[in-house]
Amino acid sequence: MRALNTIRLLLASLVWLAMSSAGWAQTKAPDYEVKAAFLLNFPKYVEWSQEALTNTNSPIVLGCLGESKISEALRKAIQNRPASGRAVVVKVINSETESAGCHILFIGDAERRRLSAILEILKGTNLLTVGESDDFLDKGGVINFALRDRKVRVQVNLDAARQANLKISSKLLSVADVVKNNAN
Repeated sequence: MRALNTIRLLLASLVWLAMSSAGWAQTKAPDYEVKAAFLLNFPKYVEWSQEALTNTNSPIVLGCLGESKISEALRKAIQNRPASGRAVVVKVINSETESAGCHILFIGDAERRRLSAILEILKGTNLLTVGESDDFLDKGGVINFALRDRKVRVQVNLDAARQANLKISSKLLSVADVVKNNAN
């Protein structure tokens, strides 16, 4: 009987140890880290025109406009990690006019008040605009991050992508929650 109790106690200890150190006690990554991971993976699913990426060795330049924890998460994530076979450069910018040379521009929620004006200035440029506000797609942004059921979801505006001369892969579109397309 004593041996059986010892075995039960040992098994209970092993189960507790496995649950606390393995997957049971894992914490979810913060939203800004998830968004940074998405941003680094977008080059795999977006095709820019030849004018935007003239040299096969040129890096993907990812600009961050507005106060956001994402820029720091991006800097940590890009160390020794290319995006779509290219080096990635993260550039924190203070104004949309500094976005020249960027391929992706993340517009933080802190820029919500100026969003319409920013997107109007950038309209027609070969720039993948990515945001995180409810009306980002309606105002002309290409990709938006939205929180649904505590998870980061991707939304896509194909009309804005066409205006920016970008082609979005069907693989990315298949995981998007919202695909805005008025060109039918």
